[in-house]
Amino acid sequence: MRIKSKLAVFFSLLLFSIFLAAATAQNSCADSASSYFSNIQLLGTLVSSYTYNFAKPNGYNANYGDNWQSDGFAVNNADITLRRSPGTSSNPYGVGFHISLDFGQNIQFYEAYYGNPSYFTTPLYQRRPFDIRQAYININLPIGSGLDIHIGKEKSLLGWEDFNMTRNWNNTYSLLDNAEPSTFTGIFFTYNFIPSLQTTLGIANSQNTVVPADNLPTVEFNAAYTPLKPITFNGGFVYGANSYLVNTNNTIYQDNINKSFYSYINADYSPTADWSFVLERDAGLAGGLNQNILNSNGITPSQVAYPSPLVLSNSTYNKGYFNGTSFYIHHQHDYSIGQIAETLREAFAVDSNGLFEPSVTSGQSYTFVDSTLTLAYSPSYKMFKNVQFRLEFEHQRANHSIYPAGLNSLKRSQNTVNFAVLYSF
Repeated sequence: MRIKSKLAVFFSLLLFSIFLAAATAQNSCADSASSYFSNIQLLGTLVSSYTYNFAKPNGYNANYGDNWQSDGFAVNNADITLRRSPGTSSNPYGVGFHISLDFGQNIQFYEAYYGNPSYFTTPLYQRRPFDIRQAYININLPIGSGLDIHIGKEKSLLGWEDFNMTRNWNNTYSLLDNAEPSTFTGIFFTYNFIPSLQTTLGIANSQNTVVPADNLPTVEFNAAYTPLKPITFNGGFVYGANSYLVNTNNTIYQDNINKSFYSYINADYSPTADWSFVLERDAGLAGGLNQNILNSNGITPSQVAYPSPLVLSNSTYNKGYFNGTSFYIHHQHDYSIGQIAETLREAFAVDSNGLFEPSVTSGQSYTFVDSTLTLAYSPSYKMFKNVQFRLEFEHQRANHSIYPAGLNSLKRSQNTVNFAVLYSF
């Protein structure tokens, strides 16, 4: 009954918001329907790359959420976005929308869960290579400085790196990004309490939430504060995703008591238009499952397909802690031949029980270091308009041998090189 009452309040607020938005749009917009649709934007991104692993693994690159193909060409991401702002520059209030369709190799790690238990037991490279990345209604109401509301599915706001590679400095995503939830479905409120402080509160179901209709809501909160023009602080957290297991019969069992938690904080310092420095700290807790989940359902550890292997304690199993730090130095400059950019990324992560990172074994403690150098060139020639070429060198190492190096051989480190071409419109 408590869950039903919360859902009733949620949908009441949702309907009330839509009613206010409709009334606002009717009173403030005198244009015709054709004028509304003429303000729609079509945006796109196409990224293709060639990756080579010097360890020559007999299979796939270990510990990659993206670029997992060890040697060869791949279409990493093809994104098609259709969007309309809620209003105009003269009158920002009204109703808009945002829909993003994504295809390609990278989406296989970030796609959302759609009710199929095999999602958790299927290898990454066998998942479907497409997803509706975002689909939400955007409502801007004339409340205070303007209350912006998103209703639907959207990407996570956690962390520094963005799924859209044209706005991301690197070809690959960092260790910390691998551990973050990726998509949420619900209602999100964004409000600027003061001009330098923007906050977003979301009540949603995350990618990691197994049965959305039965789960308690997942809460997402983010804040961005700019005390001075060169520096911005960002921080936030997600709380509420349930812990779960999948047995060999492909049935999901969940624990509504133990919740997951993930948080981050970063600082972005950009003293000039050419230089940026970012420092980020992430931490997470996977709540674990009570032992009575196994007992009450007659499940033995050998019958658990995910996570595997099963690690038991007196009250819960597989409680995992994650923490990590990343640092970015980015430089870019416009020359007569085009823009040249360089990015150095250093990331350090600890996965205490082997739950957060790919290519790990549950129950073991892992530490990872990721060093990445990315060189980018955007030509000024008209025929290469909106095209960027990137060359990236990446070195990963761990305290356990998890990186394949040929047939039946594992190493504690791997080196990869990635050449990518990005086109956006």
